[in-house]
Amino acid sequence: MKFLKNFLIFVIILILLALVNRWYLGGFTKLEAKEQPMGPYTIAYTNYVGVYSKIWPSMTKVYDILSGAGITSATGVGIYYDDPAVVSWANLRSDIGAVIASQDVGKLVSNKDIKITTIPPKTRIVVEFPLKNSLSYMIGAMKVYPVIAKYMKEKWYTNEVPMVELYDMVAKKIYYMADIMVQ
Repeated sequence: MKFLKNFLIFVIILILLALVNRWYLGGFTKLEAKEQPMGPYTIAYTNYVGVYSKIWPSMTKVYDILSGAGITSATGVGIYYDDPAVVSWANLRSDIGAVIASQDVGKLVSNKDIKITTIPPKTRIVVEFPLKNSLSYMIGAMKVYPVIAKYMKEKWYTNEVPMVELYDMVAKKIYYMADIMVQ
């Protein structure tokens, strides 16, 4: 009987810890898609093809190159071109990098491993998600993308647009953005 009581207490504690962890990571956060102006962003990036969950070596490579050029960035960026439900995981295309100050572009001109582009200012669909730790990237994607898809469907917007994720380490938020295009 004592074993059963201790086991029950253990299970209750595990459930409570799981709920607290989910709350901390934003699992119970009410998400709202809204249209708001975002940009411009000058980004230094590299192309990546493959499973989106394996982008981190490419992100690290970009940050190492930026650091070597004397450039710091507190905002990572991922531009995801393909829907994993439609395109095979091995063929998913993305651009992975960091937001940099426009005056730093000249420091990277001779680097053939880095490309530079600007995401122009525009009103976009935006959903914010808290950035607590590395699990936030996975939980955020699982929670946010259905919210954006529902919003696009309600507004009759096409979902055939790249998704942009900004990883703002200072604000501790991930901004999920999609361009607005009517079907």
